[in-house]
Amino acid sequence: MNALACLFLATAPIIALAGPYSGAAGTTGSEAIAMGDSRFLGWASGHSALTYGSDVDSTWRTPAKATGPATGDSFDIVCLGNGGRITLIFPLPVCDGDGPDFAVFENAFSNTFLELAFVEVSSDGENFHRFPTASLTASLVGAFGTVDPTQIDGFAGKHRLGYGTPFDLADLPDDPTLDKQSIRFIRIVDIIGDGKTKDSSNRPIYDPTPTVGSGGFDLEAVGILHANDGPIATLDLAKIEDGIRLHWESNPGSTYQVETSSTLVDWEIAETIAGSPTGSLTEWISPPTTETHRYWRIVRLTQ
Repeated sequence: MNALACLFLATAPIIALAGPYSGAAGTTGSEAIAMGDSRFLGWASGHSALTYGSDVDSTWRTPAKATGPATGDSFDIVCLGNGGRITLIFPLPVCDGDGPDFAVFENAFSNTFLELAFVEVSSDGENFHRFPTASLTASLVGAFGTVDPTQIDGFAGKHRLGYGTPFDLADLPDDPTLDKQSIRFIRIVDIIGDGKTKDSSNRPIYDPTPTVGSGGFDLEAVGILHANDGPIATLDLAKIEDGIRLHWESNPGSTYQVETSSTLVDWEIAETIAGSPTGSLTEWISPPTTETHRYWRIVRLTQ
């Protein structure tokens, strides 16, 4: 981030199409999504992991500002620092639908001052899958240099403040460790744009470098365009010595209610539990009971 960001918002230039990829917000064919778009169903609600990179002051170490809706406020951000990363969680899992499935917002003050980041997704919190990227920027970009958005693709940070860069889960190759209908974690990884980091075709990636004090990617928000609000998968229900063990596939940004009944009509709340913050599985063990039969169910609470 640059401290002068707020001074340039009103003068963001509309640049001409020069490369093979879609252009800046406001240009013909741009894929940028405005923060007020009615398609947004929800927003990041927290983070499960955060590692700051170099050159980021404590003033900008504010991950809570990356949750909730995009605001268009250039100071409503968390700076990741050079090479930093953050893993975000959501009220519901993101899923693959028609078109883009989520969008990432940065606080760029113009259409060409673009600080870039990789975007990775995970179903289980362990196996992350990176979106393919392309960088055709030919040479080093100075601290206040420019990046032509038509020369880059697949990076967060392609669009100016107030506009999200869309990502479509269909762009990721199929993999047995990735459930595209249940993405529980999205990770943003800052790129140090000195050319040492490569894109998917092993080409150098350049963005404004060096940046100090508020270095690296400035995350404003991540919005969901397609969410999975379907049934909860119960993976295991077993009687053990201490009672009943329930094991289900949870979402780290969701809250669940364990309910019990002896009639399947009247249900009592046994406990309210947050989804696992680091993985896809949550376990609950009931108190012992001497009844001959009892029923249990998991209810995801409305966010």
